[in-house]
Parts: sequence; structure tokens; C-alpha cells
Amino acid sequence: MGFFKKTYNQLLEEAIDILVKIKENIKENSDCVWTSYENATEIQNDIDKYISHLEKRNTDIIDEAYSHFLPTSTFQEHSMSNNWTKEYHKLATKFDKIYEHIKNCG
Repeated sequence: MGFFKKTYNQLLEEAIDILVKIKENIKENSDCVWTSYENATEIQNDIDKYISHLEKRNTDIIDEAYSHFLPTSTFQEHSMSNNWTKEYHKLATKFDKIYEHIKNCG
């Protein structure tokens, strides 16, 4: 299905799926030194919060979630410190497109 033909709910589900994949890469023993978090659990808790809001179709949180995808922000820094940069880049590119469409629909 083309990106522009997806429904609002489908876009939200894809955003949730991306956040789940990001969370899967944040292990308890992760190096978080270049993030604004003290440890992996703090990052995971915030991701859980974003997922919970999006599952309830509350998109007020989408800007906060998106901020972690920005260059030199949490998810990119974590990916570089923990050797999953290629996967992160693919997920971030997709999240950027989803974010743009959600913001334009909302």
C-alpha cells in the first residue's frame, strides 16, 4: 500500500511498531553516556509512555517522541554507541515520514 493511501490509524500503528523496534535495541547493559538519560530503563520507560499514548490514539505526545529521532538526540546517539546505526537510520527515516503525515492529518 502506498504511503499516501494509509489511514491515520495505520500510520499510528506503524509509529508504534517503530518505537517497539527502537526499544528492542535498548538493552539493560546499553551505553547511554551520550543520551540525556542515566540508563536504559529510563529510555525504555519513556518509549512505553509514547506507545501507550499512541495506542489510545492520543497524538499529543508525538512531538516529544519525534524529538528523540532528531540528529544527535537520544535514539541516534544510543544507536551509535551501541552498534545499531544502520537499523536506526532506516527506522528514523520511516518515522520522519509517518510523523509528517500524522501532523498534516491531525
